[in-house]
Amino acid sequence: MGREIEKILLSKGVEVAVVIDNQEDWKDAKKLQLLQNCDVAVEFSQPDMALENLFRCFEMRVPTVCGTTGWHNRLEEVLEICRQKETSFIYGSNFSIGANLFFELNRFAAQLMNRHPQYRAIVEETHHTAKKDAPSGTAITTAKVILEELDSVKDWKLCETTIAPKPDLLPIVAYREGEVAGIHKVTYTSANDDIQISHTAHSRAMLAEGAVKAAIWLVKNPGVYNFAEIFNLV
Repeated sequence: MGREIEKILLSKGVEVAVVIDNQEDWKDAKKLQLLQNCDVAVEFSQPDMALENLFRCFEMRVPTVCGTTGWHNRLEEVLEICRQKETSFIYGSNFSIGANLFFELNRFAAQLMNRHPQYRAIVEETHHTAKKDAPSGTAITTAKVILEELDSVKDWKLCETTIAPKPDLLPIVAYREGEVAGIHKVTYTSANDDIQISHTAHSRAMLAEGAVKAAIWLVKNPGVYNFAEIFNLV
């Protein structure tokens, strides 16, 4: 993702002032000075490193865009620290325009399904084998959208099969296969038929494109935002 983002930035004539790639880079005074002087930082790393990276950027008051998922269980803490440091931040479970449209399609479908209780909802996601978190942030956001609208389910649960242990649980099934960039599918299944809504990423480049657009937007629009709030403006 870092290489994709750098390639897109350079193609737009945007200078990449510094790349922080590991813990040793965080000890490099020259790199830290360059980072502190940046207009915006883009964070794409791993779930176990993202929070530390974000807190360092916040401490320097560098506006930051974060595309890493797997840490959103601590989102409120992150937002509070960001606001305390009076800096800017864009976060999101998916920086693809298509994925955000997928969320809205599922919101509408869940509303409709309240009138048709014979259908049971299932969320499935497939990613490359190197992805650390499961379920994906996109799958969790999809589940939360459904939970907001569908009266028959009260919570989601990561399951090994599409059959939830309780009728009021929304199952999420996560598959890890090869180099799959990302497939998310919601199925409403009944005894007679299935209705499916899906989003398939053809490459991870679309996430990099979204992150770059968000970064450029954040420079001109300081504040704290979920990517879903601004995706139709970039």
